Amino acid sequence: MAQVVVPDRTSSCASTSRRPAPAAPGTLTSSQLHALLDILTHYEVYAEVELFKDPATISSYGYPFKCDAANGAPVFAADSSAPLLATLLQNVLLPAPGIRDLPLEFWHVRLQGLMVTLAEADLSESYDKGALGSRKTLATAASVIHESLSRGMLGGVPSGPKRNLNGSYDRSRAEDLARAWEDGVHELVHGDLIDELFNCATEQSSLEEHSPAIRAIVDYVIIHLATFLHYVFVLSPEGPYLIKLVENVHRLIPYTMIRQTLRVGNAASMLNGMVKLLLAKMGVGAISNWLGLTQNADDGMNLLQRIISLVLLWDTSEFRKTTDKIEKAKGGPSKEHLAAIKQYIDKSRIEHDRTRESSSNSSSSVIARILEESDPKLLASLSKMQHAQCLEYFSASLEIRDREEITKALCRRNPDLFTQAIKDAVGSFEPMIRALHERIDLREQITAAEEFLTGFISASKPKPKKSASSISESAVEGAKTTGAETRAPAVEDYVNFLWKNKHTLYSWLHQIASKCPEIRDQFHTWANKTIKIFRQSKRATPVPANSPSPSEPATDQATVADDSNAPFNRNQHGGAAGALSSNLQSLFAVLPSETRANVLAAVDAHAAYLSCLEDVSRKRMQEILDNIDITGDPAKGSSARGSPGPRGFSMCGPGIFLSRWQNLLDETVISPGVPKGPLRCGKDVKGSIIQARTVGAPAKGSWDPAALAELGEKEIPNQPNVDIAVSVLGPPFRDLVADLLKIQTETDGVVGR
Repeated sequence: MAQVVVPDRTSSCASTSRRPAPAAPGTLTSSQLHALLDILTHYEVYAEVELFKDPATISSYGYPFKCDAANGAPVFAADSSAPLLATLLQNVLLPAPGIRDLPLEFWHVRLQGLMVTLAEADLSESYDKGALGSRKTLATAASVIHESLSRGMLGGVPSGPKRNLNGSYDRSRAEDLARAWEDGVHELVHGDLIDELFNCATEQSSLEEHSPAIRAIVDYVIIHLATFLHYVFVLSPEGPYLIKLVENVHRLIPYTMIRQTLRVGNAASMLNGMVKLLLAKMGVGAISNWLGLTQNADDGMNLLQRIISLVLLWDTSEFRKTTDKIEKAKGGPSKEHLAAIKQYIDKSRIEHDRTRESSSNSSSSVIARILEESDPKLLASLSKMQHAQCLEYFSASLEIRDREEITKALCRRNPDLFTQAIKDAVGSFEPMIRALHERIDLREQITAAEEFLTGFISASKPKPKKSASSISESAVEGAKTTGAETRAPAVEDYVNFLWKNKHTLYSWLHQIASKCPEIRDQFHTWANKTIKIFRQSKRATPVPANSPSPSEPATDQATVADDSNAPFNRNQHGGAAGALSSNLQSLFAVLPSETRANVLAAVDAHAAYLSCLEDVSRKRMQEILDNIDITGDPAKGSSARGSPGPRGFSMCGPGIFLSRWQNLLDETVISPGVPKGPLRCGKDVKGSIIQARTVGAPAKGSWDPAALAELGEKEIPNQPNVDIAVSVLGPPFRDLVADLLKIQTETDGVVGR
C-alpha cells in the first residue's frame, strides 16, 4: 500500500548537541575549519550574486568584461568585484571548447550590455511583493551550486590511495552510493577516470559498462538531481508557475520546422536555414534599414524573441486581470491610492531604495511608506482590507513592469544585443555543428529533446493516489491536492523519469565520441586540464598581514588540531579546509581573544548543524532506495524499473545543498504585511505565491507547497546564527579570494586574454 514517508526528527538530529574536542587557543580543528569554509563561501557567493543588481558591478568584474577602453581596446579591472564567480568563469567555463572561440565582443559588448540593461531596469524585489519570486528562487539555487564548486576549487580534493571502482557496491544502500561517489570524485581528480570514461563512451553504448562504481554513481546523481527538480517544481511555491512557463515555451518551439531544416544535407545550407528560421527579422524597420532608408529603426523581432515576448505577454495579461479587478472593486482603494502606487513604481532606483530603507527602519509596510510620502492623508484613510488590496495591486504592477522591462532588454533593444549574441554563439560552435550534422542524424536528438520536455512536464503534474486510506494524516495534509484522487509529484516520480531517460544521454554521448573524434578529443583535453583545479595542493597563498607565521605547513597535523575522536567527525572533514587551512587559521588567529571565542562558538554550532544535515540526507536517500527499485530487481517488489515500490513515496530527498538553499530563502527580508508591524522574512511567507499571480495559483489538482515543505523541515534543525563569523571574517576572506585570483591570473594567464 502506498504511503508517504513522514520524517522523524527525534533520532537524526541528536548530533546537533555534539561538540568537537577542545583545541589549543587560536587553533581550529579539522571539522571547525571545514565548517568555517562552508560559512564563508556560502555567504560570499550569494553576496557576489546580489551585487549584479548594481549596473556598475559588471564593469568591475574583471576579464572578460571591460571596465574601460584605451585606444579602442578593452581594459579589464584588476580587482574583481566578484572574485569567486570570476574564478569559476575564468578557470572552468572560458577554456571550454566552443566557449573559448567566442569573440571578445560577445562578452564585453553583447553580454555585458544585456546585463547592464537588466540591472538598470531596476527589477522588483521580494521585499516589495511580500513573497519569494521565481528570480529569487533560481538565483539562490544557482548560488548554492556555485558555492559547492567554489569550495572544491579553493580547498581541493585531498589525494589518497587509488580506489577500486570494480569493487562491490550495493546499490540498495545509501552508504554504498555515497562511498561510490567519493571514490569516483577521487579518481576523477587524482586518477585516470576521465580518460577511462572517454574511452568507455567511445567503445560502449552506456557509461555504466565502465564499472560497478559508475553504476552506483549514476544512481546517486539521479536521486540528487530528482530531489533538486522536485524542490524547484513541487516544494517551491513558484513551482506551478515555472512548470506553466516551461509548458508554454515547449508549446511554442517549432520542432517540426527545425527537423525539416535539419534534413538539408549540406551543413552550410542547413546552418543558414536554421539561422534564418530562428533569427531572421521581417519587420518594416528591418527592410527599411536594409534598403538604407532608415538607420537603427525598430526592426521587429525574430522567432526566438517572439517566443520570449509571447510567454511574458501571457504572464502580463494575467497580472492585468488582478489590477483591473482591484481598480473596479467596490470599497477598494481610491484612485488616489492607486495613482500614488503607480507614481512610485516609475521613480528611480535611488528613490526605491530609500523607501525600502525607510520601511525597514520604521517597521512599516512599503505601501504605508509610499502613501505617507505621497500624502499622509492617503495612509490615514486606508482600511485594513484596502491595505491588503494595495499590496496586491503593487505586487501585480511590479510583475507587469518586470516583464515589460525584460521584453525591452531582450526583444526590443536597439542595437539588438540578444540576436547578435546568439549569432556569435552559432559562429563559435559552427565547426562542431558541421561535424555533428555530417555524421549524426540531429533530427533524432531534436525528437528526443521534445519527448524529454514532454515527459518532464508530465512528471511534474499531479499523480493518481493509491490506497489513500493508508496514508498517515500529517502526510495527507501535505501531499493531497485539491483533486480528490490525486497527489503531488514525489521525488520517486522524478527518479523514475530520469532513470527512463538516462540511456538517451548515453546514446548521444556514444555517437559523438565514436563518430566525431575531433570533438571528443577537444573536450577530453579540456576536462583533463580543468580537473586539476580541484586538486588539493600546498600552493603558496597570501597570508594576512600581522598574522602569526605557522611553524609547520597547514596540511601538517601540527597546525590543524586533531578532532578524529569527535563523535560527529566525517571523512570529508579530514582535509579540513584543504589548501586554505593555513589561511583560515591565520585569519582566525589575529582576532581578539573575546571575538575568537564568539566566532568559535558559532563555528562549533555550524559544524554540528552540518553533521546533522548529513545524517538526515543519508536517511532520506535510504528511504527513497527502499521505496523504489532503481536497479530493476524484481525481487524487491516494484512493478517496473524505477517506479515507486510498495512502501510509498517521499516528499523530501537527500542533499545538504537543499537546506543551505532554503536558508538563503528563509533569510530574505520581506516587508511587513500590515501598515505597522515587524519585518518578515522568507520563512514567514514560505509557501506563499506572489499575491497577484493567477497563473500557477492553487487550482483543481494543485497541492500545498508550504505543507509539503513543513514535512521535510520536521527533521531539520534551525540553522545556527553565524553572523559574528561572517561579519569579522567575511571581508578578509573576500580579500584572500581576490588575491588568489590575482595569483592564478598572473601565473597561468587567462584564456584569450
